[in-house]
Amino acid sequence: MVRELTRRVSGFFTTLGAVASRVVQRYLPDAFIFALLLTFVTMVLAVLLTPTGPAAVTAQWGEGFWFVITFSMQASLALLTGWAIADSPPVKKVLGRLARIPNTQRQAIVATALVGQLVGLFHWGIVLVAGAIFAREVGIAMDQQGIEIHYPLLVATAYAGLLPWHQGLSGASYLLSATPGHFLEDSIGVIPVSQTMFTVPNVLMAGSIVLLTLVLMPLMAPKEDLVTIPEEKLRKADDDFMTDGGNVEDPHRSRTSALKSAIVDSKLLCIGTGLLLWAYLLYLFATSPFTEVLDINVFISAMLGLGFIFHMSFASFFGVFREAIEGASQVIIQFQFYGGIMGVMDASGLAELIAATAAQYATEQTWYLLVFVSAGVVNFFVPSGGGQWTVTGELMTNATQNIDGTDVETMMVAFAMGDQWTNMIQPFWAIPVLGIAGLSIRDMMGYAAVLFVFSGLVLGGGTMLMGYGILEVS
Repeated sequence: MVRELTRRVSGFFTTLGAVASRVVQRYLPDAFIFALLLTFVTMVLAVLLTPTGPAAVTAQWGEGFWFVITFSMQASLALLTGWAIADSPPVKKVLGRLARIPNTQRQAIVATALVGQLVGLFHWGIVLVAGAIFAREVGIAMDQQGIEIHYPLLVATAYAGLLPWHQGLSGASYLLSATPGHFLEDSIGVIPVSQTMFTVPNVLMAGSIVLLTLVLMPLMAPKEDLVTIPEEKLRKADDDFMTDGGNVEDPHRSRTSALKSAIVDSKLLCIGTGLLLWAYLLYLFATSPFTEVLDINVFISAMLGLGFIFHMSFASFFGVFREAIEGASQVIIQFQFYGGIMGVMDASGLAELIAATAAQYATEQTWYLLVFVSAGVVNFFVPSGGGQWTVTGELMTNATQNIDGTDVETMMVAFAMGDQWTNMIQPFWAIPVLGIAGLSIRDMMGYAAVLFVFSGLVLGGGTMLMGYGILEVS
């Protein structure tokens, strides 16, 4: 009886995943085209739903190109420093060894889900790279064992590591609100991460998402019509650093061999620079509570220091950094297009209209659910957690302060959950993953869309528990 029920449940999710994948492959545009379509949709909505005319909307879009240049730089550095760590010799060595542990398709998907979720909770930039690298290496390891595995699902599972990111250590709204001088300091003060990131509702809901991913993704594993790892990735495995456990020379060093520079090849200087950064951070953490000083700039500094230490030479570090810039170039460029969208959303009042509409129908019990949903909607147009918080944070804060029985800290947890939720159907952040994995967005997004549906039910249910006081930030 139990076995039959398990078989039927597994068959249902396998079919669901296959159907979603076919729909996405047929209709989803490329990521940059998606950004352009969103640009036009945003401009049309601004003209139709706000008093702003077409000329003013066009001007707002142009000015918005540089609307969040500071955060764009911070977000780009967070991604690039995370990429450099994920592509460093010791990390690749660990990922390569872990990739050879599974010996069935489901074990491989569970392992990829576990690695992705844990890394995603640590750093959103690292998981985009490390998750993709791990999925690629698992695919290679499975092929070497003669085990067929559905590679698009494996890559989608790695990308799912981005799902809990905003509730983790790199959560942008949490870190920005903990940074002195942030744009809402006059109204809410500086909120340490102990009151947002490390609260019971945040930790519990993040854990629920991790568990859901570990259970759901393996259930979608097909038994036939499998798409295995591309041949070019298998050929690359012959001289890839990861597949031999790290016993070959770092391939990035050859690019700087002509320089023969004592500086770029000096392990002592490179590691010393990383240790210098960490010496400052350790002093900072020793003299102030960790949860009160952790902000986005401190996080980037920590990633940069670890990058220098792990690579052990500037030649290796900057060789990978150049590759990271190339691999993330679409993301960096699209930041500005989404900046234009943010400019329209902010200056025209469209973002405020969405948030205000949610607030208009809110009660103490439903406010956090409406924050969650509105953050998920706005994330389509502004796929940067920190960027969205910059645009809508003030309105969300003001509405929260005017609804009896609600508090800003709980609202921020609901906001973080909504922002991260729709990343599963917003292709912006998938670009680095796809570049490493060798797939198109249409190959994997259908499986991520299924996770989007079920994670929405879990996260939405969590916000209702917050609204009724069952889960409290205190």
